[in-house]
Amino acid sequence: NLCEACNIECIETVTQNLAYTNNATYIGSGKLLELVELCNLLDVDYVVFNDELSPAELSNLADQIPCEIMDRTMLILEIFKTRAKTKEAMLQVEIANLNYMLPRLIGARKNLSRIGGGGGGGAGARRGAGETKLELDRRYIENRIYKLKQELEDVVLSRQTSRKSRTKNEVKTVAFVGYTNAGKSSTINSILNYVEGDVEKQVFVKDMLFATLETSTRRIKLANNHEFLITDTVGFVNKLPHHLVESFKSTLEEIKEASLIVHLIDSSSPYIDLQIETTINVLDKLHCSSIPVVYVFNKVDLVTNEIFIPTSYTPSLRISNKTSKGIKELITYIEEHLFPDDVTTTLLIPYTNGEVYNVLMEKANVHETIYLENGTKVVVTLSKYLYELYKKYEYNE
Repeated sequence: NLCEACNIECIETVTQNLAYTNNATYIGSGKLLELVELCNLLDVDYVVFNDELSPAELSNLADQIPCEIMDRTMLILEIFKTRAKTKEAMLQVEIANLNYMLPRLIGARKNLSRIGGGGGGGAGARRGAGETKLELDRRYIENRIYKLKQELEDVVLSRQTSRKSRTKNEVKTVAFVGYTNAGKSSTINSILNYVEGDVEKQVFVKDMLFATLETSTRRIKLANNHEFLITDTVGFVNKLPHHLVESFKSTLEEIKEASLIVHLIDSSSPYIDLQIETTINVLDKLHCSSIPVVYVFNKVDLVTNEIFIPTSYTPSLRISNKTSKGIKELITYIEEHLFPDDVTTTLLIPYTNGEVYNVLMEKANVHETIYLENGTKVVVTLSKYLYELYKKYEYNE
């Protein structure tokens, strides 16, 4: 799937049963000879290893395999590079890519050992070797990483300002997380369609790995004026390169600020348990264990027998974006979790404070309005925050 996402056609798969990997060449010497013969026979462009190769393994394999070598991390980085559209995502991917390249410069290209300059001095002075091409490349990469991190910090500060503004305004956030291609963006679109029917607000959706790299946030306003934000995050994958996790931490910080995490799961996947555990592990790395999680099993329309869907993850819901099954229940769950402390009361608002009534109409659920001589009598369900603000208007008959 990763190769397909990189537009690389897989024509042959080679496996080897080993108790441990060969530190020099990852695979055994006999299997390596077999692989070299296969490359010559099939005239392939790439050999892709389904693990991250160490610098030594990469160098030794490059000496013997007659075509370009890629490992799992290179594939994922390449996908991220082609998918990145916003400045933040581009910066994050480039930082991850350079951090990956830095220890792999040795032996990566034959010309890296060329002499890059000569020492100074007058006639008869011995000339030093100067900086090698390898040292120049390493210094360039280190300087580039430093500059990119500075640029990223500016973008992160802007994001933190937006986050503080939301916190100040008591706006709650729901973070959608999950394995790549589990249906996070599709579910957000289903919610938007159910609540507002607004096509323009919908997020990008495509049936491919890592379709979403940017964090997309949408405001949801229900009929009863309950308001919250939904955040779509980058998908996770097994053996996600740690450089990417580090680089994307500023984006993933959105998850840490959420009031609820919706963990989307592809219930039709044969690797469902691995995908759930992968997401849980990444959330643990981000220190999100204190945030409540609801497990949402998506694509149930593709499951022939729902008995195979795990029941050990609770609380859980089952949905289908294709048939709209469970979307209403998901919205109800989110609402009940985010607004458990709502208060239903009766307020008498003096006509001189008409702006209070306007706030209630916009931010609360007004059940009944009666105009009396001394003010507007309102039966309303409102948040605890608003109740504390306006309880001085509480009406007792």
